[in-house]
Parts: sequence; C-alpha cells; structure tokens
Amino acid sequence: MEEVKLLEQRIGGRWTGIKFHRDQAPDKHLAKAPMRLCQAIKESNTHPIVLTEDLISCPGALRSLGWARREDDIARKIAEGTGAKPEIALKLVMDTPHLDVGTAVAVGSQASPDVVACYGQPEAAMRLVRQWQKVYGTQLHIALSTVMSVCGSVVVNAYMTGQICMSFGCPDSREHGAIGRDRLVIGLPAQLVEALFG
Repeated sequence: MEEVKLLEQRIGGRWTGIKFHRDQAPDKHLAKAPMRLCQAIKESNTHPIVLTEDLISCPGALRSLGWARREDDIARKIAEGTGAKPEIALKLVMDTPHLDVGTAVAVGSQASPDVVACYGQPEAAMRLVRQWQKVYGTQLHIALSTVMSVCGSVVVNAYMTGQICMSFGCPDSREHGAIGRDRLVIGLPAQLVEALFG
C-alpha cells in the first residue's frame, strides 16, 4: 500500500515518507549540503533527501536522531530565545523524544516509509482525527510542544510511540522548514495508515 498517496487522497495535503536507516545510510539522494530535518521535509516534495550525521545542520535534529546529545546547548538557545528559565528549557529538551542510536533518514521515501509527515492545514488535521475517532471511537490525545517540534516531537515521537503526533512548529522549523502561517506539523507511523484506512 502506498501510504503517502492514500493520505493525500483521503486526508488532503502533501505528505512525505520518512524511512529510518539504523544500520547503513543509502548512498543515493544524499543532501547536497547540511540541512535541518524540517527543511528536508519541505524540499522532499521535489526529490528525496537522505540525511546522515554530517548532513544535519541542526542540534535539535542531531539529538532527535540519536547522533549528539548536547542538551545544555539546545536548552541555552531556547532560554535565550524565549526568556524561559534555563532549568525549564532543559526540562523541555530532556522531555523531547530522541533515538538512542544515531540513525540516518531518507526523507521523501515512497517505498515502505516508517513515518509519514505533512505540513498540513487544520482541515487536514480535522479529517485525520475524524478518521481516528471513526475507527477507534475515542478521542485522540496529543501532547504539543514547540521544542524540537518537527524532528523530535513529531517524526521521532511518531516512530517511537506508534501514535499520531502534531505540532505547531517552533520558530526555527517555521523559518527553515517554510511552514506557512496556516499550517501545522502532522506525523504518524506508516503502519497506522493501514489501520485507519484498510
């Protein structure tokens, strides 16, 4: 089943597949220059992009994908940018999901993705939640964060939990990922697509 096409038809928006490569990164479609995961999601609309440790320019994405921890540096930047107390910023960073082992990702992967993601309009989010409720008969509980909002809070979180994850982005992802004012970040594991629409 092609999860990306199914979501585009049934939910709307432009979805992209993300595949995690724990053992060995693909040698094709490597990013031409280091970039952020949120930026790769946007740019994958035209071509697939593979990110490895040396092709990721964002400390938050490096942490989320298990390459480098540097929580103190990330927290310091958040505290400076938001005015939050350093200890609160550090707690928010520490609470953000991350992989334990460095993992390359192929963004824009159509074949057997692990996660599918979208910078979608609220109506697309409504359709997805409505489908969830139709299938499971329950409310969808979502934790929201503006810390590592695309890489950790949505992509890695969906991969690790098997749940639908959403975020309103963070200042960096809205700038570098070109997330529009009328968009939010939506991600879910590809296996859940079949459960919802199969």
